[in-house]
Amino acid sequence: MNDLPPCTFGIPLINWANNATVREQLHIPEYVQEWTMCAAGGTPEFSYTMSEKGSQWIWEDLYEQYKMLKFSGDMDAAVPTIGSINWINAMQDNWGASPTEEWRPWFYGNQVGGYVEEWSGMTFVTVQAAGHMVPQDQRERAHYMINSWVRNETLNATASE
Repeated sequence: MNDLPPCTFGIPLINWANNATVREQLHIPEYVQEWTMCAAGGTPEFSYTMSEKGSQWIWEDLYEQYKMLKFSGDMDAAVPTIGSINWINAMQDNWGASPTEEWRPWFYGNQVGGYVEEWSGMTFVTVQAAGHMVPQDQRERAHYMINSWVRNETLNATASE
């Protein structure tokens, strides 16, 4: 279990998936092996190589040169919104920047679609009821969010019927 990929909270998931009661309730036959996560140094199709530089460096290099969008599903256990917020706050220290527009809800139809915060050159958007595969989990909200951003349109600040 020491070979779990970085940034995963895998031990509880592994323990749950391999629990005898859970396996029985999921109708997993006894002859089926225990479930494991992909591991660093595992099979080629599941290997993970940690880089000295993560994604933060590219954001810092492109800051104030390009308009950037960072979005995060609010139901993501692997890459949680709080991790994205902490990441942005760490970059804020490097940039010496502060939000140009504070947190506010945005709406898709008559429901809260998530929350948005604007920074100089960067928009951070959360999407409700989505994991880190936002376009797969919330296709319509993702389409609206990305197209609004590309068109420089403000995400709806109020519900529409």
